[in-house]
Amino acid sequence: MDIRLVRAVLAEDSSGIRHNVPNVRYEKWEINSLGFRGKEIDLKKKEGQIRIVCLGGSETFGVFEDEGKEWPSQLGEMLKDEFPKVEVINASVAGLTIKNKKAYVEKYVLPLKPDIMITTQGALLPITDSMRGVESKRLVNKVEGKMVKNPVMKFISHLMVFLKVEEAIRGLLPEFLSARMNIWRLRRRIRKKERKHLTNKELMDKVPEYIILEFEEDLRLFVQYLKESHIAPVISTYPTLFTPLNKDIHKNLLLSIRRLCVELSDDGVIDASIKFNDAMRRIASKQNVALIDNDHLMPKTLEYFVDYSHYTDKGAEFIAKNIHRFLNHSGLIK
Repeated sequence: MDIRLVRAVLAEDSSGIRHNVPNVRYEKWEINSLGFRGKEIDLKKKEGQIRIVCLGGSETFGVFEDEGKEWPSQLGEMLKDEFPKVEVINASVAGLTIKNKKAYVEKYVLPLKPDIMITTQGALLPITDSMRGVESKRLVNKVEGKMVKNPVMKFISHLMVFLKVEEAIRGLLPEFLSARMNIWRLRRRIRKKERKHLTNKELMDKVPEYIILEFEEDLRLFVQYLKESHIAPVISTYPTLFTPLNKDIHKNLLLSIRRLCVELSDDGVIDASIKFNDAMRRIASKQNVALIDNDHLMPKTLEYFVDYSHYTDKGAEFIAKNIHRFLNHSGLIK
C-alpha cells in the first residue's frame, strides 16, 4: 500500500485500535466523518433500512481501483435499484488483523447497527505477528483524542521528498533498466529484513500448524461475537494471485510481497494463502454461516489482480458480482 496513503489515512486511537482518520481526502481516497471510505452516511439507521458492512484490509478498502470501483462501492451500485433500503458501508482498514477486528467493530462499527457483515482476512500479517511474538509495528499516526506529532511520520515526510526525486530519475531510465533497479532495491530490503528476523533460521515452505489453529480460533470467536451482536456473518475467502502453477511467471511480484513476511519462502507464501482459506471454509461450515468462496472463483491472472491480493477494476467487479449473486440467491437481505 502506498506509504503516502498510509500516512494520510491511517491512525491508531488511544486504545491502540487502528482505524481510518475521519474527514480525510487524499487523491482519489475519501474518508467520511465516521471514518469509513466513501460518501457521508447517517450514524442512526433509518426505519426499515438494512446495513451491509464490508470488513477487510487494503484489498477491500480499495487501493488500485479507480475511484468508486472498489468492490464494496460496486456492490452498493448493483443493489441500490432492486433493494433501495439496503446501504453498503466499506468499513475496511488497511492492516487490520483478525485479532483486532472485535475491538474495532465494537467501537467504530457497532453503533451503525449493521445487519450483515461480509468479512475476509489475509494471511501474511497475522502470520508475521504470530511468528514474531508481538503485533508487528505497522505505520500509523498516533491519536490521543486529537492528532499528535509522530517522529516516524516526520521522517516519512522527509523521505517522501527523496523518493519523489528518485522516482523522477527512474522515470528517465529505459524500462528494462528501471525494472532491474526495482528488483535490486526489493532484494536489498528483503535481505535487510531477513538479517533482522531470520537469525540462524531457514525460510519456511510451509506455515506452522499452530498458526493455522490460532487463526481458526480467532475467526471462530469473531464469528461468534457477530452472532451475539445480532449481525449475520458472511465469510469471503481471500483471493490471491499466486498458485504453484503460475509462481514462476510472477516471480517479481512474489518477491515484492515477501517483504511482509520474510520468514516464508515463495512456496510458503502460496501455502499460507491455501491454508488460511481452507481454515475460513472450515469455520464457515462448523459455525453454520454463509461462505462466498471468492478465492476459488476468481481467475488467477493480471486481468483481475494488480499484485498478490489487490484488484484491478475488473477484479473488484468480479468480487462484487459474486457477492451480489449470493445475496440475491440466499434470501439473506429479504
